[in-house]
Amino acid sequence: MSVRSISLHALKDVIEEIYASKSKFDRKCSESQLPRETVEQHLYTYLNQKYGLKPLILEWAQAVIAGVRRYSSEDNDVAVFGKIMHHEIDEEFRFVQRQLKETVQELLRVYLRGKYQTKSEEEILGILHKKMNMSVQEAEWVDIVKYMYNAADAVSIIVKVREVIKSVSAERPKPQARSREEPTQDQTAIPYHHFVKVLLDFQLSGHEKFLQKFVQSFRRVDSDRNGVVSEHQFRCLLRLIDSGKSDAKINQLLDLIDPHNNQMITFSEVSFGEKEPFPRSVYVIYCSKREMQKNASPSCHRNW
Repeated sequence: MSVRSISLHALKDVIEEIYASKSKFDRKCSESQLPRETVEQHLYTYLNQKYGLKPLILEWAQAVIAGVRRYSSEDNDVAVFGKIMHHEIDEEFRFVQRQLKETVQELLRVYLRGKYQTKSEEEILGILHKKMNMSVQEAEWVDIVKYMYNAADAVSIIVKVREVIKSVSAERPKPQARSREEPTQDQTAIPYHHFVKVLLDFQLSGHEKFLQKFVQSFRRVDSDRNGVVSEHQFRCLLRLIDSGKSDAKINQLLDLIDPHNNQMITFSEVSFGEKEPFPRSVYVIYCSKREMQKNASPSCHRNW
């Protein structure tokens, strides 16, 4: 049987619907003192609620899985969803990526506000939206990168952005001979969505490295490979991570993560729930919009 083909746009719509459905489902589970599902499990819950018929559920599940495999390399949102499904990163990391997108947009707005001081806010927003649909100039994207990252990371990202610019330029059809009056295309500008993708991919890569040892340990105890562990498996996991952790400390963590003793603890609850055994992503970037609005030197810091 052939797998249903799904476009990138349609796949991203389905992914957002799954996230929204799972958020509601998680709240109901919390209110009813029931265990949470993983995103992989909730994919089928969502499809069952939407279609009901088993053949349609399987057809759409296969379409989503095939779509994730197909589009992960070109779209970071899809890549994140796929890695959450495979229990490689925590569910909440998608909010980290959303924060990054908002931060980049706000920093670009602040840059434009400083550059065009006599223009109204409405005009600035117009320029901003135009750039978001087209390209950002080198001075703009370099300023954003240097502001958001430490020196070593900034160098790595700038190199990657330049590689993407070359790649995008090579894919463009070669122009016919032009007159002297015709302006040449800026070879240092990058399409906005390509620029944001570089930052999102960098952050995702960093988060994967951060969780790498935890993922390896989790897989050693998750014998079913379904992203869910029992209390016994959870205890084994913590001792793999820290052999000196006391029973009292483990019990304290269990009370926080599995307060109703459901014996079903998901990967995301363990990796994200508390600062032990692993804290939330070290790559979250927080920015104060109030400070951004006051001047072109926004108050940002990394949550290391």
